[in-house]
Amino acid sequence: MITAAVSFPPRIIRCNYRPLILTAVALAFTATFWFASRYPQLLHKAQHVGEALPTMAYGSEVFPVTAATPVWQRILFGAGNWLAGMKVGMTFGVLFGALLHTVLRHYPLKIGRNLYLNSLKGALIGVPTGVCANCAVPMACGVTRGHGRVEVALGFLFSSPNFNPVVVMMTFAALPLAMAVTKYAILFAVIVLVVPGIIWLLERHQPMAMKTNDADGAVCNLSLPDTECREPFLTVLNELAREFGRNVWMLLKPTLTLMLIASVVASAMLVLVPWTDLLAHITPLRLLLVATLAVFMPVPIALDVMFAALLLRQGVPTGYVMLFAMTLGVYSIIPSIYLWRDVSRPLAVILFVFFVAVGWITGMIF
Repeated sequence: MITAAVSFPPRIIRCNYRPLILTAVALAFTATFWFASRYPQLLHKAQHVGEALPTMAYGSEVFPVTAATPVWQRILFGAGNWLAGMKVGMTFGVLFGALLHTVLRHYPLKIGRNLYLNSLKGALIGVPTGVCANCAVPMACGVTRGHGRVEVALGFLFSSPNFNPVVVMMTFAALPLAMAVTKYAILFAVIVLVVPGIIWLLERHQPMAMKTNDADGAVCNLSLPDTECREPFLTVLNELAREFGRNVWMLLKPTLTLMLIASVVASAMLVLVPWTDLLAHITPLRLLLVATLAVFMPVPIALDVMFAALLLRQGVPTGYVMLFAMTLGVYSIIPSIYLWRDVSRPLAVILFVFFVAVGWITGMIF
């Protein structure tokens, strides 16, 4: 028997410290998030679809709230419960968004100018990731601030909370087939047609002036290959660590501010809006108001399915069930603010109004 030993040239490692380090960090982040948190959590949610929920915005209470609790305390405790439900996903979103920004600065994304294919590629990346539309915002921000295309970021943002395999399974198991098929047909159309179409219309005359984190606004490959081959490992590691830390801080500052504001506003909506009376009867005006509130509301992944299934079991009119399944968690005020600040104000407004209209129309039909 002849044994052939294949040697791995040290120069290959020495000349590729950056991609090897960045790949290792990405795998560590993803594996930790998927197997220690996200998929166990999603499978747990799948086992409790249709059961009682504290609210539509969070699935468990760190700070118990009762009807006898004063209003101000219910709002404050509700904000704390929302933050507790979002903390893991948003932490991963910030870390991975900073990593994407770091990677794209060194290795610009060569993805082409086909808006439709770009959106689909972003969606395919988002399918297994499993972050909600809110936690996907720092990752989308990492793409656009790293000079990636906005349709890639939006394809990711819409697919990650909705086309995750566990969420798809939950949706078809918990809702009538017509509702589930309608929801995913519309979402697929959003990714492959609506998002690229809106961006094409907005960019007919000039590209979007997206906010970046580079003073000169240009992508630069920081090091030539022959320079990389001469750099010590610790020098490369230190440089990447400092750059990654800057990108984390760049994302963390607005994310923390936005989360604190969103938690209070969402909690106030839950406490002050008379949801029981509002959902008792269907009228076009009530549907429009509920659709606007549902699109605004930031919720964790899969809460849309769980809340819609709960309403269905409680005998709430099916128009409202479909409305919440179509709008709650698909989009929210958090990605709207990201698009408004970093990408395009018209795009932020158009997408918000679009999902309100979709929720209203599907609610009227069902």
